[in-house]
Amino acid sequence: MNHTPLYEGRNIRLTPVDVDKDAPVIADWSCEPQIVSHIREGTVNPMTLFEVRKVLENWRNAAENSGHTFLFALRPLEEDRLVGFLRMAHVQWVHGAGFFNLVIGSDEDWKNFAREALAMALNYAFDELNLFRVTVRIAEDERLALDLFQQVKFYLEVRQRQAVYRDGRFLDRLSFGMLRPEWEAFRVLEVA
Repeated sequence: MNHTPLYEGRNIRLTPVDVDKDAPVIADWSCEPQIVSHIREGTVNPMTLFEVRKVLENWRNAAENSGHTFLFALRPLEEDRLVGFLRMAHVQWVHGAGFFNLVIGSDEDWKNFAREALAMALNYAFDELNLFRVTVRIAEDERLALDLFQQVKFYLEVRQRQAVYRDGRFLDRLSFGMLRPEWEAFRVLEVA
């Protein structure tokens, strides 16, 4: 059996979220509608530092107390800067299912770290949490995420027509899913 490090990849690592240090970075990211929509429901407008702190504290409390939420910061191995976060939420143990958000703050960091971060997220979901399925939701204009999920063999399961309003237009919300057997097959191809 191959041992894959759980919290450390080739270029990035999963760490706890540091509310004091990470909130200002995420507040800056919240000027991007595609990012802020993954941070809070409802209005998609820039968030204050106070609002971001409150969201992070709520997420951290849910992760510590609920047993259904897991939260990580994404940081490069060689630096202590925040490049993104991974949030597994709404884990339904009886069904072996959960949802996750993978948010990376810049296109440059997305290109450098997203595929590895996604592989780490899937390893965590399937190996550590022993889930059978994971679901991710994005709007149709999130091109980088859309391309990545299609490359790694997520299946488009639901298209909610014009369910997201952003930048003066309605967009489809896409729900992608991956099952454990699909991940196992794809993981073998990645190693080969």
